[in-house]
Amino acid sequence: MKAVLPVMLIVPLLASCVPEASDTEPVAPAGPIADDTCGANNFQALIGQTAPTITVPANTAYRSYRTGDPVTMDFNMKRLNFEHDKSGKLVRVSCG
Repeated sequence: MKAVLPVMLIVPLLASCVPEASDTEPVAPAGPIADDTCGANNFQALIGQTAPTITVPANTAYRSYRTGDPVTMDFNMKRLNFEHDKSGKLVRVSCG
């Protein structure tokens, strides 16, 4: 019983060090993008809209995905990224 007592005291202390899990990921604040090589600033007004109709210029690289979806890790500053939440609301427009 004496060997169990220290373990019973340590486990709650270790559990308090674990960060809480969150279903939502932090979203960058809306606003002008300093390095706007892809033209993302032109679409900032659409943030917050659910399923907005988005028309991009011809020959523009872009991708549209939901928060948490797997995306490629290649970084292309000329590509537009449209990120939607689970309900379809546009939460971020960025380059990369």
